[in-house]
Amino acid sequence: MIDWLKQRPASAGIILVTLLNVTTILSGLSMMVIGNFDFLIGLFLLVLASIFIVGSGHLFTGWRFFSKKKTDLENENMPKHPAAKDVASIKNQPIKVNRHARFCLRVGGFLVVLGIVLTSIVS
Repeated sequence: MIDWLKQRPASAGIILVTLLNVTTILSGLSMMVIGNFDFLIGLFLLVLASIFIVGSGHLFTGWRFFSKKKTDLENENMPKHPAAKDVASIKNQPIKVNRHARFCLRVGGFLVVLGIVLTSIVS
């Protein structure tokens, strides 16, 4: 059981969300309210996934921020600017989607679809 959870965390998350929704529907909460919460949480997870994807994209490679004037000793010990070719080779790497982003995309997409279905059932 533990191995299955480690191998398929998104499936476990979807099953957990489904069980939670079924229990809240059986407890008497309105499906419109449940659908709205599912939709909002799904959107949050999709935004979180985009942050994970952009975070591993090396967007700030090669940027230097100088805010104060350095002394001679500090200037001597500062790292040198990377060459433009090095920065370009890092920035042009393919997009990497890590396991956290994959989890957020799968569960967030499921929650958005579930939220739309639950709110459309009520109408």
